[in-house]
Amino acid sequence: MAGQRVADGITDVRIETLKLGILLRFDEEDVEHAQSLACRLDDCPPILVDQSTATVIDGAHRVLAARLLGRETIPVRYFAGTREEAFVEAVKANVAHGKPLTLAEREAAAIKLLGMHEDWSNRLMAQVCGLSDKTVGRLRKSTAEVPQSSARLGRDGRHRPVDTRVLRNEIATALRAQPDTKAVDLARSMRTSPSTVRDVRKRLQSGEDPVRTGRTVRVVKPLPSRAGEGKNAGVDWASDRAILSLPGGVGFAEWLAQTKIKPRQWEPHISEIPLGRIPQLIEEAKSRATEWNKFASSLEERFKYLNRRSV
Repeated sequence: MAGQRVADGITDVRIETLKLGILLRFDEEDVEHAQSLACRLDDCPPILVDQSTATVIDGAHRVLAARLLGRETIPVRYFAGTREEAFVEAVKANVAHGKPLTLAEREAAAIKLLGMHEDWSNRLMAQVCGLSDKTVGRLRKSTAEVPQSSARLGRDGRHRPVDTRVLRNEIATALRAQPDTKAVDLARSMRTSPSTVRDVRKRLQSGEDPVRTGRTVRVVKPLPSRAGEGKNAGVDWASDRAILSLPGGVGFAEWLAQTKIKPRQWEPHISEIPLGRIPQLIEEAKSRATEWNKFASSLEERFKYLNRRSV
């Protein structure tokens, strides 16, 4: 692709040579967003383009903004990789910055990625798509046509078995066929740890089943509250990692901060409220209290349900 080198790793490329092939959004191009980008286009990062196909991986709205400005070229950073790798880069880029993908668009991207990388763990898929690992698990179960791998690739690059019972039986079969096989070699070929192979070998030698029986049950308990404080008085939701890691976590934390009322914070306003507005505010306060109680009750039900599942 012809272009003029303008900086280290960045090339000025003619817009007419680019293709908009990776579609992640359900709606058409957002002209208003492109217009807002046009006002600061020179401060935006270069678009990402597949070097072999000239397909825009990240930066479709920046291309539209450049066209609105009447420009013929745009700064480009090239990407070298497969079609699947380009799609992953497109998802990661559109989750991290620019106009974010909607929840439905991120879920659709995850479903497509499950077809490409069915061995990815739920956490790795969630990290790429900006979803929770539970959401990815739900999508994986609901998509019958996606094949299920016996091992999944984690965020650390290691493969882990989905069902350890299947893995241990496969190791046992291999050890029965070749008893002198080194644990390290067998572990490498079966994508597991040498310690697992050694454990299976030990169990076979002692006449035990290669699959461990029984499991440890962990029941989650609520976080203890600080002495003399309300149950949530010690929690800073704006910096809580568990909440902020969710796709809508930042917005939820902001909503909690905006709706928080400190003890007796309302008291100074009692004498200021006009007589004619007191009945309406009574209803308003009761209505809000009802909704908060519903919110608390729903959380309690979900907490009990998840604890029952872990037993």
